[in-house]
Amino acid sequence: MLFHHIEDDDAIWDLVAGRSDEEVLTALDGKPALMHLEGDLPGPHRMISVMLHGNEDSGLRGLLAWLRDKPRPTHPLWLFIGNVRAATEDGWFAHRYLPDQEDFNRVWGIHPVSTRMRRCAAEVLEIVTAHPLEAAIDVHNNTGDNPLYAIVPRPLEETYALAGAVSDVGLLWGTQEFTLMQALEPYCPAIAVECGMAGVPEHGDLAKGVIERFVAMRHVDPTMPRPPHLFEVRYRVEVRPEVAFDFVDDLDPDELDFAIVPGLDRNNFGMLLAGVPIGKILPGSDLPLVVTDVDGNDETERLFDVRADGTVVTSEDMVPAMMTRTHLQTRRDCLFYVVRRRPEAGGKPWA
Repeated sequence: MLFHHIEDDDAIWDLVAGRSDEEVLTALDGKPALMHLEGDLPGPHRMISVMLHGNEDSGLRGLLAWLRDKPRPTHPLWLFIGNVRAATEDGWFAHRYLPDQEDFNRVWGIHPVSTRMRRCAAEVLEIVTAHPLEAAIDVHNNTGDNPLYAIVPRPLEETYALAGAVSDVGLLWGTQEFTLMQALEPYCPAIAVECGMAGVPEHGDLAKGVIERFVAMRHVDPTMPRPPHLFEVRYRVEVRPEVAFDFVDDLDPDELDFAIVPGLDRNNFGMLLAGVPIGKILPGSDLPLVVTDVDGNDETERLFDVRADGTVVTSEDMVPAMMTRTHLQTRRDCLFYVVRRRPEAGGKPWA
């Protein structure tokens, strides 16, 4: 069996009772776990997924803390704990995924079904979609300082309502291929919920609160309020691939091409005013950043400028989101996104 399949409530209580979070993972012995928790009503089901990435612990900690209270949900629940193996190698929560693995959030609905992770995802999907699904949440962490926010993959009222039930901040961001959210879209409203940074105990508490609010919803009603702070992605900001960079206060030209100001991620979903320093390059060097809009057009010179002393600054007011503080995530994805308020969310867009 590629994953544990637990459909007995008592077996779930036995798994978590008297064990720390790490001891629960040890008991799972490197395998994902799909668990079914009975509800007071026969259906439809809901689904909660955590730790598809092995280095994102908040969802797992929030889920296990909730389960230790022996809850009795109104609706039956599918609970999925993802990349247990990556979470337990080389200490705890050290790897997003292992060198011999695929990203566990890029294998859902993918063909050919030629690897263990793809087969696991396909079998889990077959089980959880065999009965009607009402809603699903997939809990994650960021690599920078962000508020709790929900990723809304499609501009549908049911999805907005689900996001508004668990978070005050929503980000409309099209679904990426072969994610769990994308695989569940034909069956029910599905969102990802980003619960701050991994390794922060308070962010596990955030995740528990999300789970409690999700389970407490009587139903997903399209007339339910949207998140009061609703944004959409406008630009993607990357560091050019040939540029050596780090998040440091001072530029050492013998070691780096670009020194990025540390701590800028504290402005996520806030505001960077025009003229704010982003980093430092050698005077006379070209901009180390490249900015593209949602259609792939280059907007670099619109958003950033370089002063005579080599300081890279913002050229206009902007709202950053998902800004990371790690070199790895900057290379894997980007430095940050620029977002704006959705006009229908009330008022004018910020940027």
